Amino acid sequence: MPCSIAVIPAAGLGTRLRPLTYYIAKELLPLGTKPTLDYVMAELAECEIKDVVLVTSKSKKPHFEFYISETKRTYGISCHIALQESPLGLGHAVLCAKDVVGNQQFAVVLPDDILVGENATMKLIEASESQGGSAILSMRVDPDDVEKYGIIKTQSDGNFVESLIEKPKKEEAPSNLAIVGRYCFSPLLWQKLDEGLERKLSTGDSKELDLTIPMNALIEDGHRIAAVEFGGTRYDTGNMKGYIRAFRELSDSTLD
Repeated sequence: MPCSIAVIPAAGLGTRLRPLTYYIAKELLPLGTKPTLDYVMAELAECEIKDVVLVTSKSKKPHFEFYISETKRTYGISCHIALQESPLGLGHAVLCAKDVVGNQQFAVVLPDDILVGENATMKLIEASESQGGSAILSMRVDPDDVEKYGIIKTQSDGNFVESLIEKPKKEEAPSNLAIVGRYCFSPLLWQKLDEGLERKLSTGDSKELDLTIPMNALIEDGHRIAAVEFGGTRYDTGNMKGYIRAFRELSDSTLD
C-alpha cells in the first residue's frame, strides 16, 4: 500500500525552548535561513508525500495558518490542521488525524527530530512496502540515555521488532536501540489507538497514551514492524542545547 500522507504532531508548548516559544511555535523557529518545519517538509516532498495532517492545539493554530498556505506552492504538499483538544500523549495526537488519514498507510514525523544525511522517511516507506507491514526508525544511543527513549527489542534476525518499552531504566532496557521520530504505519494502528484511549479514559489512567503500547498490541496480533537504523545525523531541536547546536551546524548549509 503506497504512502502519500503524513502526520506531524505539533501541539507541544515548547517549554524547554522558552522564552523563544512565548512568541512563536517551536516548529517555526529558524534553523539558519528557514523555519525548522521546512526541513521536515523537504524530507516529505522527496518521498512524494502529497498531504500532511498537522496536529496542533487551539492556541498554536494561528501560528501555522499562514505557513500552511505556502506549503502547496513551495513543496507541493497540501496541509490540513487537526486540533488536539487535550494533551493526552503522542498516541492521542496521532489519533486526532484519523478522520483525515482514513484507511491508508501513513507516515508519522516528529518535527523536533531534524535528520540529515539520508531521507529517513523514504527508508521507512520502502521497508514497509517491501514487507507489507509497518516500520520505525531507530538508532543506537548511549546506554546511560535509554531512559529518555522508547527502546526496541528486536527479533533474532535483528530486522523486526519483538517488543518495545517506553523509557526503561538502564538495568531494564533490552538494548540501546532507540526509536527516533519517524514511523510508517499500517491503518491497523487506528484500532489499537482507539482501544488504548478507551482504556485510558475508562480507568482514569494518568499516563500519556504513547505509541509503544499500540505497537506492541499490533505485534501480538502478528503484525510485522521493521526496525530501520538511521545512518545520518540527528538534531534534537526540542531543547535549547539541541536547538542551538542545530542552528549553528545547519546555518552554513542554508547560506550556500
